[in-house]
This record gives sequence, structure tokens and C-alpha cells, in this order.
Amino acid sequence: MTDLNKLRQVKEYKQWQPENGDRDPVKDIMAQQIEEECPLDPVWEAKHLIIDKITKHFQDVMFEMVNEEMSKNYLFQSSNYLTDAGYDEFEDEWFEFYHEHHGDILYEVMKNITN
Repeated sequence: MTDLNKLRQVKEYKQWQPENGDRDPVKDIMAQQIEEECPLDPVWEAKHLIIDKITKHFQDVMFEMVNEEMSKNYLFQSSNYLTDAGYDEFEDEWFEFYHEHHGDILYEVMKNITN
């Protein structure tokens, strides 16, 4: 019995460490729960919500500003080209003409802002 006691006192005991391929199941479960509860970084998510909201609002404002400026310009006023009867006949062509140029103007404005 004394030999056994001596061995116990001399023997160094180490805490179990996982080897390659061995995983601590408790840590795995805790990591999985954390991922399920919070899949995204809350700061990143909040920043992107704000960015998306401002971008959407900004695009709406830019769209309306281009519309307003085009309506002030003689070239983009349908009343200068068409009567009520003519407007009914050429409505699709006018719509295409107006929106093609609206898109071009909006694109150039946005390109100037980002450059």
C-alpha cells in the first residue's frame, strides 16, 4: 500500500486535452447554441439596416428630383408634342422615350456622386 501512495504522490496528472479529431461535446453544443441565437453580428446587422434604409430613401429622392427637373424642361413635356387625342395614340412611345432618358439622367447623376 505504501508503494501505491508513493506512486500517487510522484505521478503528475494532467487535465484531458482533446487530440486531433477529438472534440469536446459540451463546447460544440454551446457554440451551436450561440450560432442559433445570434447568427449575425448585431453591429454589422444594424449598420446594414441603416445603410439599406438610407439608400432606398436616397434613390427615391433622386428619382423624384430627376422627374421634377425633367418636367420643367420643354423637351420632356408631353403637352408640347401631343394633344389629348395624340397622347392616347402615342402613349407607349412617349412612355418609352421619357423613361429611357430619365434612366440615362439618373444613371449619370449617380455615377457623378460615386466618383
